[in-house]
Amino acid sequence: MKWRLWIVLAMLILGNVLDMPARPEPAAPGGIRGALLEDVAAPLLQAWLRFHEKEYCLDVDSIFVFQPKGIEIWCLANDAGDYQKLASLMEPLRKSYRIDIYTTHSDRLKKPYAPEDDDPPPSLWTNAELRAYYRDPFAGRAGMFDDPVAYESVIANPVLKRNLKLFSDQILEWKDKMERLAADLPPLAEAGYGPVQLADLRSLSRSVCRAHARELAKYASRLEENLSHALPRGSGAGRPRPAPEPSRKSADPRELARELSSEALHLGRRITAFFYPQAHTVPLGDLRESSLIDALKKLESSVADFERIAPK
Repeated sequence: MKWRLWIVLAMLILGNVLDMPARPEPAAPGGIRGALLEDVAAPLLQAWLRFHEKEYCLDVDSIFVFQPKGIEIWCLANDAGDYQKLASLMEPLRKSYRIDIYTTHSDRLKKPYAPEDDDPPPSLWTNAELRAYYRDPFAGRAGMFDDPVAYESVIANPVLKRNLKLFSDQILEWKDKMERLAADLPPLAEAGYGPVQLADLRSLSRSVCRAHARELAKYASRLEENLSHALPRGSGAGRPRPAPEPSRKSADPRELARELSSEALHLGRRITAFFYPQAHTVPLGDLRESSLIDALKKLESSVADFERIAPK
């Protein structure tokens, strides 16, 4: 009897596994996921490019997996309206191609409201520069966090609390958008500057790729300007400001796009660690890196190099 039970359980498990859609595979070296670029139907590529051209990618966190006769899209939508934009864009293709959209709605992932949801990240409570910027009367008070009365006064300040929360929400939103633009840049560069001739789509591919790079620089600039309020004056204390790198005169736009992507994603991780540190000490590797502000400026400079090198 027991062996029959084990057989039934094994069949159920196998059935569930077979019914599950395959997870998106890692991107190929060229940046395109799934089928080779030359094997993907032009209407599918055009829909993907329009998705980025309309900047739906900033609101719908998505991964496109190409197939010769269809496409899989894995996405996290902020609300029903964001999902509907993607669905409407892909709907005309369903008559000729297989379109599979696997969607998770972020509002369904939220836990029930709790009062602490209105709190800023704990690291900001002790940020003297940011408190001084928001004119916190206790900001310049030495040893204030050793004084329970002073500490409670800071926590109870509703205006400071709201400002810190708004600051963190805005920075993290810009960081997320910068990361999405960075992740999309290599495949767009592959479509625009790769060896595969995309006929009528080449111009569109390059236009979208260059626009993404400009948006990436825009969010880097916003982050640089606003994070400067939360970092000590002359941030990078004790370290000389990095000398500007010589501008590139010639390079493969695809390689530079991959470098930009890697650089921006690394900066995104550094910003997350700034808000949510995992330890009270600074890793040795971080001490060798340029300051966060300098790194963001370098990213903006790299984007300018890309725009100069990448043909329109």
